[in-house]
Amino acid sequence: MIKLFRTETYSTIFDTETGFEVIQGINGHPDPFRLDFPCMIDCGIMGHCHNECYFCYQGDKNETNMELGDYKRIINEGKPFVNQIALGGRGDPNKHKNFKEIVEYSVKNIVVPNYTTSGRLLTKDEVEISKQCGAVAVSDYRQTYTYMALEALMDAGIKTNIHFLFSSSSFIRVLQILKGEDVWRGMVDVDRLNAVIFLLFKPQGRAKNLGHWQVEDRMVSHFIKLARKGLCKFKVGMDSCLVNRVNKVSRLTEEEKLYLDSCESGRMSVYITPNMKLVPCSFADSNIHGLPLDKSNIKTCWESGEPFQKVREKLSKNPTTCPYGL
Repeated sequence: MIKLFRTETYSTIFDTETGFEVIQGINGHPDPFRLDFPCMIDCGIMGHCHNECYFCYQGDKNETNMELGDYKRIINEGKPFVNQIALGGRGDPNKHKNFKEIVEYSVKNIVVPNYTTSGRLLTKDEVEISKQCGAVAVSDYRQTYTYMALEALMDAGIKTNIHFLFSSSSFIRVLQILKGEDVWRGMVDVDRLNAVIFLLFKPQGRAKNLGHWQVEDRMVSHFIKLARKGLCKFKVGMDSCLVNRVNKVSRLTEEEKLYLDSCESGRMSVYITPNMKLVPCSFADSNIHGLPLDKSNIKTCWESGEPFQKVREKLSKNPTTCPYGL
């Protein structure tokens, strides 16, 4: 199904089956710097996590999970404009008590749900529900449950990705993956794997004392040189934070600019916390930059909220900067 949103100055076209999306200026206008409403919402449905990863950027907060009614409100407000919703927060979204209802309500309203999980204790029912998602990513924790989850999801015919944290600590392994080496030693069926998405490490949350894990420019330079060679059997992707770093050390080609974007925070995407605060980015401190939705709606906060105006001002001056200095 093709989902179309159009204003006088731009249009968004989204294929709900493939995830292909085009955002372009129309009627003589350039491609938009920001949208009237985010086309992608990063939704923190989980308020706490039992995995206790020492490098988690979400930190040690232990809050209640998002209520189903709040989630439905987000979908109701966003469904004309939002193409995809990334289910996340502090923990595995598939462990939310209303996981089934959340996924089904999204699909019913033509908003494609995606989520990332550790894969720990993934059940058959959760896999079955996940068939309605656009894609599922499993974080590569190099644990048995990681590979069991990948296999179960791929067996079910679900578009399955690996999320791989790119840090100085993982640099050698990153290069091996990009060279096409089987770092998983046969535990991952790379012929069925959709993609490996590299996420740039940020020293935040529990990882705030891991400054030595930060990626150096020379590492990013090696990364993009190998990524461009296409030596893997699967697709390779990166988060916007890593795109920013790549653009600093090796300017994107005209072709790459068509499908890679720098920081989308407060321009194309937004984060909503489990306790319903609208934040430009999930890496921003919600206590400082978050706007409570119990006092307003998403569109008003998005259009005129001070945190969003500040982010856009910074990004308009330097599109490849991180508004939060990460």
